[in-house]
Amino acid sequence: MNYASRRDLTKKLEERFGNRCTAHGKHVGPLATVLPEDADEVRFLAETVRRHSARLSPAGAGTDPDLPEPTGETVLVRTEMMRKIHFPDGERVEVEPGAGVLWLELEDELRPSHLALTVYPTSAPRATVGGWIARDGMGVGSFAYGWLRENVISAELILPDGRQRTLEGNDLGLVVGAMGRTGVIVRATLRLRETEMDSPFAIAFARREALQRAIDSLLERRPPLWHLGIVNPPMARTLRSREEYLIFGAYPAGEARAAEDELARVSSENRGRALDAAEAYRMWGSRFFPVSPARHTPTPGRVLVPGSRVGAVLDQLRSGPSELAVLGSVARDGWALLLTFASSGEVGHLQSLSAGDESALVGIARSFGGDLYHTVLKQRAKLAR
Repeated sequence: MNYASRRDLTKKLEERFGNRCTAHGKHVGPLATVLPEDADEVRFLAETVRRHSARLSPAGAGTDPDLPEPTGETVLVRTEMMRKIHFPDGERVEVEPGAGVLWLELEDELRPSHLALTVYPTSAPRATVGGWIARDGMGVGSFAYGWLRENVISAELILPDGRQRTLEGNDLGLVVGAMGRTGVIVRATLRLRETEMDSPFAIAFARREALQRAIDSLLERRPPLWHLGIVNPPMARTLRSREEYLIFGAYPAGEARAAEDELARVSSENRGRALDAAEAYRMWGSRFFPVSPARHTPTPGRVLVPGSRVGAVLDQLRSGPSELAVLGSVARDGWALLLTFASSGEVGHLQSLSAGDESALVGIARSFGGDLYHTVLKQRAKLAR
């Protein structure tokens, strides 16, 4: 695209979107960034960009370090203004959020009605609905409800030619995990769960072998936990807790007896120490750490490993040249997502992994049957399609 054509396209976009369009004015890279308010504006945007032989590319919220840089003649689409929330049925077993709704914002909207999301990402304070659907993955709630893909009922997107299409069932593989290649997500329908409240828990173990036995037992016996998280000693120290291995999470208050009985058994059999209610609530509040709307988030190493090998991975990480802090989540299919940061030694502060530490992390994960998070997600997306 020559300069005149670029300028003609950006002029049309500026005329339609005003200060919601930012022209980049470069000869390489994205032509502009646009913030549409609804599906109709995305449709206009797609049709206009296509007539100028350019293409649309969804812009992320900055929480996904694996998001590829846009190439070619591209107009970036940000969805922050598409934040309407609709309930399509009177029983409220489903919710339809716009693509720009933040996951934590959606969860907060639901809670007063004794409803909650089945799953949401550990980056929920900053991640958008459309962004995580485009990525897919596991996160908070995955011990009970699995991967995001299993909890999306339908997704509405604008195709590159401007047509609007709603995908559901087997067709969801064309959009969930597709990283925006098939179009721009504008709305989704998500499953909900009913809950009066969730009760947090946290159990500390002195040795990683005890932590592993606890994970194995919970995966085998399947108590009614909603979320199961993992913390290694460097992360525990960063979170102002004792330097021990921890499991933490939450269970529905309506199933407290079954959950508490199983957690007590796991703690007793593995010489665990149940944290008191105040500390458990504090640990539960750290499930998003270090993601915050108000500050830069360090880039973690992200690997998926079998839940049965978490202890071995953590043991190998102890022998590396750097002290690495790990915050993990376990899914009902037995996979564990480990978010790994460089520990600065300072309470409340983590750093991005160096290239060397990330390479070592990936090598360790692969030696125990795991791999990079985005590599596994790509494989799952191909299988779904």
